[in-house]
Formats: sequence, C-alpha cells, structure tokens
Amino acid sequence: MKITVSDSFYPLLENKSQYLLLCGGAGSGKSEFAGRKVFYRCMKEGNHRILIMRKVRSRCRESVIAVMTDILDQNEIKHTYNKVDRVITFYNPQGQKNELLFDGLDDPDKIKSIKGITSYWLEETTEFTLDDFTQLDLRLREPTKYYKQILMTFNPDEAAGPWIKSMFFYDDNPKSGPGRLEGSYIHHSTIEDNPIEEVRREYIKKLERLGDKVYYSIYRLGQWALAKGIIYSWDVVDKPEGQFYDELFYGLDFGYSVDPAALDRIYRKADEFWLEELIHETKLTNQRLGLRMKGEGITEYEEIYADSAEPKSIDEIAEMGFNIKPCQKGPDSVRAGIDFLKSKTIHIIKGSVHIESERKKYKYKEDKEGNPLPVPVKLHDHHMDADRYGIYTHCRMPELAYAAQVGGAVY
Repeated sequence: MKITVSDSFYPLLENKSQYLLLCGGAGSGKSEFAGRKVFYRCMKEGNHRILIMRKVRSRCRESVIAVMTDILDQNEIKHTYNKVDRVITFYNPQGQKNELLFDGLDDPDKIKSIKGITSYWLEETTEFTLDDFTQLDLRLREPTKYYKQILMTFNPDEAAGPWIKSMFFYDDNPKSGPGRLEGSYIHHSTIEDNPIEEVRREYIKKLERLGDKVYYSIYRLGQWALAKGIIYSWDVVDKPEGQFYDELFYGLDFGYSVDPAALDRIYRKADEFWLEELIHETKLTNQRLGLRMKGEGITEYEEIYADSAEPKSIDEIAEMGFNIKPCQKGPDSVRAGIDFLKSKTIHIIKGSVHIESERKKYKYKEDKEGNPLPVPVKLHDHHMDADRYGIYTHCRMPELAYAAQVGGAVY
C-alpha cells in the first residue's frame, strides 16, 4: 500500500474524530488526502461502505470518482466500477470487501434507502446546506466495528457555507485543532501543504496573481472571507423542449494541467441565451479534446469560438474538421464582453454544474477599501470565459462591424 501525503496531513490518517474538517486554500491537497484516508481505512480495517458525495451527483464523475480510481490504480488494486449504481468494489489484503458509493442529493429519498454506511466524505461541503448535513449526520447511526467519521473538504468561502463557519469555527482564521462543535477536528492547509512540487509551483503562480483581497484570503491563505460583487445573476432552468432556439454555437476555453478545458453549447433566440455545459476536464490534449467534441455530436458546420491566445490549439482542432474561430480580444474587451452579456437574458441549463458553480463565484476585484473594480478576478472563470468568447464574438462583433460600415453606433 503506497500513500503519499505531506507531513501536515500525515497525523490525520489515524484521526478518529466524528467530524474531520479539511479546510484551506486552493490546491492544498485536501481532496487528495481525503481520498487517501478513505483508501487507508479500507485497506487497514476492511468491510467498509463509504458514501462519497457531491451536492449534485454528476459532479462525482470528474472529481471524487477520478481521485479514488487513481489511488486504486497507483496501488495496483483490482477493482470494479458499476457505472449504473456508481459503486467501486475492491478487497483488501485480508480478503475483506469494501464498497465506495458515489452520489448526490439530486434524489434525497434514494440516499435514505442506502444502508450500512460506515462513513461519509462530503467533497466541496460548502455546496451542502445545513439541512443536508443534519439529515446525513442523523443517518450515520447504525453500529459498525470501526469508528464513524464525516470527512468534509472545502474552501472557507463564507458566502457559500456560512453554516459551516458558525457551527465549527471560532473566528475567521482557521487553526488546526478541535473545532467548536463537540467531536469535531479542524485541519487547516494552504498550497504549501501540497506534497507535489509541480502542483505547488503552478498554483502559487496562479494564486499570487489574484489581485483581490477576498479571494486571496479564501484561496491563497485559506481564511474565511465573504465574497461581494458577484458579476452575473443567471438563473438555472430546465432545458426547453422542441426547437426553442434560432441558432446554436459554442464557446471554448483551453486548459490542461491545473485549469480544465471548458466547452459550452450556447443556444440563442433573439437576445435570450441558454448555456449547456459539455466538457470540463483537465489533462486533455488537443487530440483528445477533439475526440470528445466529436463525441458530443458537434458538426463541421457549427461555429466554435475559442481563446485567441491559443492559435496553435485552434489550428490543431481545425485540422480535425471543426469550424473553430479565434474569439475577439483587444483593449478593454473583457469589460466590454461582460457588459454585453449582462445586457442579455441568459439561463443555465440544469446539469451544467460547473457553469452554475463558476457563476456563483465569478466576481469583480475590490480595491483596498472594498469597492468593486471593473475587472473580474482571474479564478473560477473557465466557463465564464468560454461563454463570453462565444456570445460576444458571435453576436456583438458583427454588430460593431456593421455600425462601422454605415458610420453609425451600436448601443
């Protein structure tokens, strides 16, 4: 059994607190450690049925399922994955069976029917409400041979999880040690606690460029802070039935190691738009990204607008037969694009979980006095950028070009 953890996280492998909160900044290794602790307990203790959750079930696929599958593969542990029931099954060296169940609260009644749970891991705990947590906690009451634990991993965003702060923390500065609620233990971490040098280096560069004191506190320092100045107020709706749109096109933001590639389908009817998430994934080469795009049914005629700062990637995707174009950029184009989108009616189609999550975190920078600046924080913006590339370039730039030809102006 190979488990790589930093010195900061190592003592937590034997921590038996009823509530173990892994709270801290971005890239600190919280989720990776949580996965390793789950694996450690299964291999050492055995006969576990651990329920690993995100608020929305579909988010499990690219996050916690990927984490656990990677850990099992690294340790060459044979396992099966039932995609229908979302269950990974494997045996420890003593021949004891372990099951990792992955779910969300899309269907709360289904969670009620799951029996024999030995522990929980709530990834991105700030997605859950106090009522969600209370109901899950109450169900962890069946007797088991080993200790029961609710693992909670999250960034200390007070706007997203105020109940977590008030229930478990004494103040804005998390410290490792017993929490406010009896039976709780808090572990605070930052990017410096990540054991992988390459990840530390990439995240530190990104986080040091944030330029916003609130998000710097949350994601760099791992301290509680309250975000203000959220840019968009798009709602979340069911996908309309039938031919509800006049045209469709796509927005694409490239990524690879730390940042994911983000591709959204954009439906337009006059000045109303619907956004549908298709791809959100790291470690996609352009070849693999193109294959994924073909798998989503994108045809050679449909227009795709991508980050113009990546001409090589655009050319490689175009060579695969896609009608991909660079987005329009220039002086003040980000502000202009945001203002253009804010002037339209835009909806997020249900199931587009990363678009919804980013929309809630996409905010303006603040000056030293806390006043919003006309510049967005460069974090949690992959789909926000992709949607701006698509809508602004496809809709606004032709208007400007026409206005220039006739000598008029567009308002």
